[in-house]
Amino acid sequence: MALNGRHLKVAGEVWVPWVMIQELDDGTVQASGILLEFMDIFASKLNFTYSVVRPPDKEWGRILPNGSTSGMIGMCQREEVDMALGPFSVTYARSQVVDYSDVLYVDNFGIIMPRPRLEKDLAGFAKPFPFEVWMGLLVLLVLTTVVGALMNWLSHRWGLPGAGSGRVFKASWLIRALLVEPIELQPTVLRSRVVLGSWLVGALILGTAYQGVLTSMLAVPIVNVPVNSLQDLVDYGRIPYAYEYGTALHQLLGDSKSELHKAVFENAFLVTSLFEERERMKKERFAILCDFFSMKKVMSDDYSNTGQCHYYIAREPIYYCSMAFVFPKKSPLRPYINHWVARMRESGLVSGYTDSLTSNATTCLVPPGKEDGVTTLMLSLADLVGIYLILAGGSVEMANLNPGDNDFLQKVSCFSIREPTLSSSSMNMLSSTRRKFLKLGEFSNFNSSISFSY
Repeated sequence: MALNGRHLKVAGEVWVPWVMIQELDDGTVQASGILLEFMDIFASKLNFTYSVVRPPDKEWGRILPNGSTSGMIGMCQREEVDMALGPFSVTYARSQVVDYSDVLYVDNFGIIMPRPRLEKDLAGFAKPFPFEVWMGLLVLLVLTTVVGALMNWLSHRWGLPGAGSGRVFKASWLIRALLVEPIELQPTVLRSRVVLGSWLVGALILGTAYQGVLTSMLAVPIVNVPVNSLQDLVDYGRIPYAYEYGTALHQLLGDSKSELHKAVFENAFLVTSLFEERERMKKERFAILCDFFSMKKVMSDDYSNTGQCHYYIAREPIYYCSMAFVFPKKSPLRPYINHWVARMRESGLVSGYTDSLTSNATTCLVPPGKEDGVTTLMLSLADLVGIYLILAGGSVEMANLNPGDNDFLQKVSCFSIREPTLSSSSMNMLSSTRRKFLKLGEFSNFNSSISFSY
């Protein structure tokens, strides 16, 4: 019957939950996990027994520069074992020295890191507009000030109306228009009114847009996610990162001629596994490059224990691969195992295991800030420090621009156009016009200022 009670030596190394190994005091190895349950099924169907041995170097297996192989891949190549559990990533380099079983499942490799959090930001009030908008506003402010200074100089040089009165152009008009502050000394000439009016209209549009965007940002805060790909991880430079020692990813990064992969290989540090480093990664805030199943398993277990999402998986995978068992080249055992691997995969047994072990990860696979139970942002004093500093600085500056204005706080925030000083002929014309209006009963108290709110 099939293998007729043959005893197999099977290489295995810890990969929770696929393979879990405990070394006993007598030197023997006690193994458990998903793949050991699969092996029990194979053993019952094919009539064999087996024992698990660990690779001396604790590696999964790499092809070294001198042509030798390490880890469980090396044990299979040298025929020290009948098969290795893994499951192993199917790669071309490994296929040159060992044979793979049929595909057990398909996975991909990516980046897991501590979940980005909503950080306190003193400059948060500037976030409604991008940097380009603020720079454009600053450039426009400087250009208008230069034009205004030129207007003042020409008016003084040519003796135009308003020259020397400070009512042709004042730089404070621009700042007050942007900050919706009262303008106490209004322009007396048309060109100045056009400049100020343009700024008032522009400030109205800009201020309305700013308030709307800022309100939406406060109501639905967006958490900045600096890393969503391998290129982001290298470019960002503020998150340390690691990958698992002796794995296919270790081989890929070491052999690749890609500048990106070389940068990762040279700057990363090595870890044994994500499962062993999961708590340290959360506290010390570094990223690990590994398979998606392990990421979701750690994420699911953490959510089950804490009820919170502490990890984030970058959206862009590094690469996709198939996962399988490994055999020595031309092993007679491979066709027998392949038959049952295909039946288990087609029956949904493999996907059923993986889905059940990562079921709680679904809650945390959403963008940061969108998790269940996350509500609108509650602002603290630290959130408002930046804008209050700007307010204080602006108040001091406005006070300096208006020394001696004792009733400054009593003025309303409106744009008041007062009657300018006129020549005698203009006064006579104005008096005539006033009499006509008074006869019609249209206006009274015409000497009062004409005001309209902004």
